[in-house]
Amino acid sequence: MAINRTDPRVLHVFDCADVASTLVRSGRAEGLPWRHLDMRDTSGDTRGLLGPARRLAGVGGWKVRRRVEFQRADLLHIHFGTRVNIAQAAPGRPFVVHFHGTDIREFYRDPAQRERVQWGADHARAVFYATPDLAEHAREARPDALYLANPVDLSELPEWTPRPEVSVVFASRWSGAKGGGRQLELAESLVRALAGSGVQVQGLQWGENASRAAAAGVRLIPQMDKPAYLRWLAGAHAVVGQSTGLLGMSELQALAIGVPTVMELRTELYPGTVPILSPPSVQEQTAAIVEVLRDPARSSQELDARRWVREHHDPRVIARTLADHYRSLDLDAGADAG
Repeated sequence: MAINRTDPRVLHVFDCADVASTLVRSGRAEGLPWRHLDMRDTSGDTRGLLGPARRLAGVGGWKVRRRVEFQRADLLHIHFGTRVNIAQAAPGRPFVVHFHGTDIREFYRDPAQRERVQWGADHARAVFYATPDLAEHAREARPDALYLANPVDLSELPEWTPRPEVSVVFASRWSGAKGGGRQLELAESLVRALAGSGVQVQGLQWGENASRAAAAGVRLIPQMDKPAYLRWLAGAHAVVGQSTGLLGMSELQALAIGVPTVMELRTELYPGTVPILSPPSVQEQTAAIVEVLRDPARSSQELDARRWVREHHDPRVIARTLADHYRSLDLDAGADAG
């Protein structure tokens, strides 16, 4: 049946760093007929004698909801490239694929997963990628892949309110994907530089290198939900970004909150002058953080990072851009279009 509406009914399936939920919330605020179906939360399903039964009931209920949501959607927007098998649950239903990082940067190189990712790229009506560094990877799988900036919802961010105890926060998990050895080298350098000052260096208890960070003197904080995580960032006097040269969602949130943020950055990937302190070496980054701690408020005011995030990562602007892309698709074409 031909689709006569200007704006297709789009179902965003799954989520990554709340990108899907933020896009849907912003799109609906613009009057767009978008909905969101996330992964089912299985936490606590196996507790107690009735745990297995509750799990089965929950899975069944989620599958029923998925079937209903698929039937009412004109287009599926699938977040994360290895999850494209969900499209096989709705044969003939048009879909787009959204790459978020590890899926196309790492899993696409894995012979066990490459075929699945490539199938999604080949059969999708369009392919999007979330950060500018992914261009070369995404366009290898799909030459016409499009960049769609990650949305940052300023309304959900807390005010920058540094804690009474001075702290520097490593925002990302301790993982090779976030800079691995260089991340640890900076942590060790920073702990040495701040020894005896009373400044606490903190990080997440998350990632394969977390124990090494703790051994270096970083105080590890248990993983937390998103509101608590954002409050933790907002309580820092300075934030250290990932050691990859790239702005992830955590770095964007820190910038938008107004916490002075230090990291080596591949500035050529980003528009304008990114309001971040980005000296190239570990020693210079350490010195920059120590300098920020002399007057964090002045550093924050001079950087004025919230303005840059609003200009380049406004969710409603990004939602409108995405809506234009949807409108350009021929949803009446065959299932294998693209």
